[in-house]
Amino acid sequence: MMLLLYTAIFTFPFLYVLFFTHSSLNTLDFSVLLFSSSLSIKSRSLVSLVVLFTFAVKLPIYGLHFWLPIAHVEAPTFGSMILAGVLLKLGGVGLIRSSYIISSSLLSSWVLAYLALFLVIVTIICCFQSDFKRLVAYSSVSHMMAIPVLILSNLSISFKSIILVMFFHGLSSPLIFMFVGVLYSLYSTRQLMSVRGLVLISPLFSFLLVLAFFFTMSAPPFPSFLGEVIFFLSRVFLRPIIILSFILFSFFSLVYNLN
Repeated sequence: MMLLLYTAIFTFPFLYVLFFTHSSLNTLDFSVLLFSSSLSIKSRSLVSLVVLFTFAVKLPIYGLHFWLPIAHVEAPTFGSMILAGVLLKLGGVGLIRSSYIISSSLLSSWVLAYLALFLVIVTIICCFQSDFKRLVAYSSVSHMMAIPVLILSNLSISFKSIILVMFFHGLSSPLIFMFVGVLYSLYSTRQLMSVRGLVLISPLFSFLLVLAFFFTMSAPPFPSFLGEVIFFLSRVFLRPIIILSFILFSFFSLVYNLN
């Protein structure tokens, strides 16, 4: 119900933009709409914002994410794996395909400041989660929030970083959700305080779980380390306050992964 509600609220304005584009310009190419002389600057900014929020719900970004932890906690393991590995990436792909509209918006600087602030907040929230599945769900929100920030920076290296972040998150997140499902079958609970003595019960599974978290953390020698390096390089060209938010984001990500 939450997913349906969020999708409906943010998709209807997007459909209106599509119909308006086709009826007025006889095309579905947004670039024509963006540079059309018949539209004012405010209208172009509004179109950019509608497109941004339509795909931001699919990512999702903080503030539009409320359906995701609920969906993950209620869903079975394979449902969470498909949601994290495939469905969340559709929002990122949509943002990449429409990046030339979003990055040209006059409101992009305000949206960038909002994303940079809540990028840190949602990572701190991850540090206080007691439910294992909810923790992985919020970590998905924190990782995906980096994507619109990099898109709004509008650099070629940022797009390489986005693709690598999305690809490796699409591998690591379903893997951890699978391990959460196995852990739940062993302990009949997802509360981290109740999960103790896993090394004694299953040393191999405990070792694989540690490897999965190191893969999520983008530690060497895992291939996700390459994505993290390009991720850091793409931050250098952003504003100082946004670079600071990314440093805090990386630090708190390390905290909850090690925990």
